[in-house]
Amino acid sequence: MFHQDEISFTDAKKNVNKQGLHILHDIVSAFQKGVFDDPSQSALYCNMLACICEGKIEGKMDEESMDVFWSLTPAYQEQLDSLKEALASKNVVAGPW
Repeated sequence: MFHQDEISFTDAKKNVNKQGLHILHDIVSAFQKGVFDDPSQSALYCNMLACICEGKIEGKMDEESMDVFWSLTPAYQEQLDSLKEALASKNVVAGPW
């Protein structure tokens, strides 16, 4: 079933290092688009950075436009798929209770 473990500093740092170039390009792009000027957009952006630290998403850069496109990692996609299956089973009572 779906279980969220604490991410250690070392693991978070490894995840950020793997995506470092993508993160830097995306931060500059977000700055130029004014993402940090809007509180709701900047909060969403911080959530995306947290997902990078947790190893849930990864970036791919378009070499022509230099835009970064973020997507779920295969491992996290599998976790979400199994959670979706569990919620669809008859053993789960839908809320709110």
